[in-house]
Amino acid sequence: MPGIEIEIPREAIEQITREVLESMLGNAAAIIHDEEAQTIERTLQRIKAKQFITIPEFALLFNCSRCHVDKLLDQAQQPNCKYPVPYVDLNGLIQFDRLEVLEWARLRKPFDRKRRKTGGKKKRYPVAVNQ
Repeated sequence: MPGIEIEIPREAIEQITREVLESMLGNAAAIIHDEEAQTIERTLQRIKAKQFITIPEFALLFNCSRCHVDKLLDQAQQPNCKYPVPYVDLNGLIQFDRLEVLEWARLRKPFDRKRRKTGGKKKRYPVAVNQ
C-alpha cells in the first residue's frame, strides 16, 4: 500500500520548531534562588509576551549595552550596511519586532577579526629574558 507524501517547506518546519521550543521554555518553571535572577526571568517573560520591544529590552535580551544597541541603529541607517538590525521608528520612538530581531541575530554574518569585541584591553606581560 503506497503511502501519502506531503511536501512541507523547511522554513515552515523551522518556524513550528521554534514556536514549540519557545512555548516549552516559557512554561518550564526554573528553580531560581537569586533575587536578581528572578527579576531578570520575570522581565524576559514580559519581553517574550510582546511583539515589539524597546531599546532597553533589546539590550537585556541580547545581553549587550545600550551604547551597543545605539551603534547597531547607527549602522542600520548607513546605506552600505549589509546586515542592518530591523527596527521601527515611530516619530523618534524606536521599537523592534522581537521575532524579526531574533531571526536577524540568527543570520550567518561574515566574521571580521578587526571588528571583534573581546571585552577590553589584554594585559601584556613582560617577556622573560634568558641569561
